[in-house]
Amino acid sequence: MSLRTTPLRTAVLALATSNLAIAALNGHCPPLGPVLPAPTHPTAHEAVHSAVANVTASFQDLTAELDTTGISVAVKSIHEAAPLLELHHTPTQLNTNGTSIIDSQTVYRLGSISKIFTVLSLLQQKQVKWDDPITHYVPELLQLKGETDEAASDITTVRWGDVTIGSLASHMSGIGTDLVNDLSSIPIDWTQVGFPKLDETSTPGCAGVLGLPPCNRTEFFRDFGKRHPVYATFTNPVYSNVASVILGFAVEAITNMTYDGYVKQSIFTPLNMTNTTIFNGPAKESWGFIPVNETWFGSSLGYEDIAGGFYSNTVDLLSFGTGILKHTVLESAKTRKWMKPATSTSSSGLLIGGPWEILRSDTVTKDKRLIEFYCKAGNLNTYNNMLCLIPDYDLVITILSGGPQSNADLVDLVLTKLVQGLLPAIEEAGKSEATPKFSGSYADAASNSTITLSLDDAPGFAVSKWIVRGVDIIKNYGSFAALSSSPKDRAVSVRLYPTNLSSDCQTSWRAVFDIGTPEEIATKEANSFWPDASCHTWGSMDRLTYGFRSMDEFVFSLTDDGTAQSVSLRTFQVSLKKDG
Repeated sequence: MSLRTTPLRTAVLALATSNLAIAALNGHCPPLGPVLPAPTHPTAHEAVHSAVANVTASFQDLTAELDTTGISVAVKSIHEAAPLLELHHTPTQLNTNGTSIIDSQTVYRLGSISKIFTVLSLLQQKQVKWDDPITHYVPELLQLKGETDEAASDITTVRWGDVTIGSLASHMSGIGTDLVNDLSSIPIDWTQVGFPKLDETSTPGCAGVLGLPPCNRTEFFRDFGKRHPVYATFTNPVYSNVASVILGFAVEAITNMTYDGYVKQSIFTPLNMTNTTIFNGPAKESWGFIPVNETWFGSSLGYEDIAGGFYSNTVDLLSFGTGILKHTVLESAKTRKWMKPATSTSSSGLLIGGPWEILRSDTVTKDKRLIEFYCKAGNLNTYNNMLCLIPDYDLVITILSGGPQSNADLVDLVLTKLVQGLLPAIEEAGKSEATPKFSGSYADAASNSTITLSLDDAPGFAVSKWIVRGVDIIKNYGSFAALSSSPKDRAVSVRLYPTNLSSDCQTSWRAVFDIGTPEEIATKEANSFWPDASCHTWGSMDRLTYGFRSMDEFVFSLTDDGTAQSVSLRTFQVSLKKDG
């Protein structure tokens, strides 16, 4: 059916096609997640070599004027032993107490990347549920009161019975950030700028990063009840260092071990993270990058060491990220659940997990699909860092930096250059590896059935010439969909995507039927107040079945090297062999 052209429709269509991004290239709506298997040998591809060279040149330009700041950057595929990119910058001005050359073994302070260890430690406990009240494991919280007993209310006192393990892990507990950074701990007269004079009970006796002696556990339980909640639990995410501290206390109660002892035994040792510690003593100081005038290397944050006090290096963090994506320290089902959002934020490009800061972008790769980046930033004094996992491509990114020219903006810029510079090449490498394994024609002469799979710039495999027993499946899709809400007379495009389901030498993929031309889809986008209004694959998969078998299920039989030799169309009960 053709759409009648009117001046209004012409204007709307022009707006849609020029200013709005639709779900993916040409309006396709792939499922969230990988659209092809991740490349297993990315460094073997010329596109990746070229991208690495370009990113290296960009890094050298960026660091040319960093005379007091060091930085280490690496990107690794979990399928290869060595990083596909590793870059280090040693500044000309160095602290004589630390290393004189920055390399993959150089130790930095991690800051809040430390929080991942806490959440992972709890996920490893089979008896712990995400909805368990934290008071089951840290009952001391029930004794915390507001500023005074008389003032206790929902405004002044955290309702700890409502606070769960999961809410603390995802910053949804509603509790305050921490006890450090209190202005009253700085020895100046704040009454000169309008603050009241405080009595001794209202003045922190410890303040961590502000230079006073770090708080211990006893002082935490004495003072944190004085902090008002920011929100009721599960209202909005509020970044909280204390949340990780409390989770660390829970780890100690559950395991009957010190927190640092447990993470060393259950995470660091299995992953051979030999230079990741919660306290970096003098023996390791010569391995560390200590910026000029840096005063916090080697010092403790007290109880907040759990949230931000760890030290590590490039080698160990790459091993850590690889261990997560390869399910080495946490079973696969739990890992998949862990690496999903827990809540949204006021930024459409940022979701929160436990404790992931999940960046979302549809501007990076040629297919323009939505990709999620599971990241955790760490910022402590002059140290600014990032660990970022890209499950769609099985990649780990580490950025470690320190010095007066280091800040969160620098790390974000480096991450952007890495992602924009490398991911299009990684996408191309994935297509290069997938083409000989799956592309081509499949046929069964006995049933007069054939199907062709090919790759183009759009996501997944394009499905064409889909004939079963002489019937053109794509052309007749409208008739098959007669019982659903799908229009019968609109254009149909079929794409094929992996499902992460496999058994022995078989792997399952699913087809997605994109309805409408790119122009029609763009028009819908222009007439909707929410983005990607036409993209609802999650609700349309597995809809058409015959004899309890789904029309969109494709099961490939593979050779030992992963090459498809046939495909089974289960709902039609035919198996087609790959030509050649």
